[in-house]
Amino acid sequence: MFKNVFRLSTIVRPIQTEQKRSFLTIINQGFEGYRTTFGRNPVHLKPGLRLSIPILHYVQKVDMREAGMTVDKIDAYTKDNVPVQLSAVLFYQIKNAYNACFDVTDYRSSIRSVGTSSLRSIVGQFEYDQIIGDRNKINKEWLLVVGDSIEHWGIQTTKAEIQSFGPLDASVAKTLEKQMDAERDRRQQELNTRAKINISEGEKQSTILQSEGNLIAAKNSADANLLTMQRQAEGQKYLIEQETLALTEQLQAISKQLNNDHHLAVRYLLARKRFDELQAIATGTNNSTYFINSQTEGIHSMKMFADLMKKDA
Repeated sequence: MFKNVFRLSTIVRPIQTEQKRSFLTIINQGFEGYRTTFGRNPVHLKPGLRLSIPILHYVQKVDMREAGMTVDKIDAYTKDNVPVQLSAVLFYQIKNAYNACFDVTDYRSSIRSVGTSSLRSIVGQFEYDQIIGDRNKINKEWLLVVGDSIEHWGIQTTKAEIQSFGPLDASVAKTLEKQMDAERDRRQQELNTRAKINISEGEKQSTILQSEGNLIAAKNSADANLLTMQRQAEGQKYLIEQETLALTEQLQAISKQLNNDHHLAVRYLLARKRFDELQAIATGTNNSTYFINSQTEGIHSMKMFADLMKKDA
């Protein structure tokens, strides 16, 4: 009977440590453990010296520190069917030692399996150029997928990083190089086309702006001319009004001297106007002789003007 019990106790256990046949065991700092009695009734063990009776007890130790796991040389296919080979590292930390001991057979190999299969699947969701251009996106996606898969084991992923990524062999690399050259040529042609379009658009905008500028300048010039003409008209109007006012005042003054005889005052003003014109003709350099028509030039008016001038004197 005891031989059968001993054989059962030597069956491979789910967690790492080799069971030493002694009555005491040490749980190091940074570790936690669980002790079972005949495979039942687990007891949580904190760091320190703990009792462990051979055959009766079995102790599983779990490293609670953050640890890394390397996934080397995984073959996969990208979304655009490019065979690639990549290596990556995954960091994790156990948050619940009970789940890590009793909810999964071997959490290390399980994490490796989940990480490998999920990484292949995620690489298949991205094109080759996307992975080359931005690895952070695939790192975040991988970290999230693995974290969701192993969370119920009491394990949390802390960091994921693709260390190396490239084509599977030399022939694939040569084909990719040709594709990249063709892509670069295509992008260069697009840039040249866009540059020509931008130049044409710039010339178009320049022509439009120049036309608008000419239109605004013509409008401003027309407005300035109109304003000048309006001011000139207002000036002429003001001058005529002032002359009319002066003539009215002069007529009123003459009428007052002529006993309010307005008709006679008008005749006097006309005679004085004519006298001024004759005086200008007489003093002019181009006129030496001037003949006066007694019927049209108003001799009587001029005589009346002379009499009034003598009277004023």
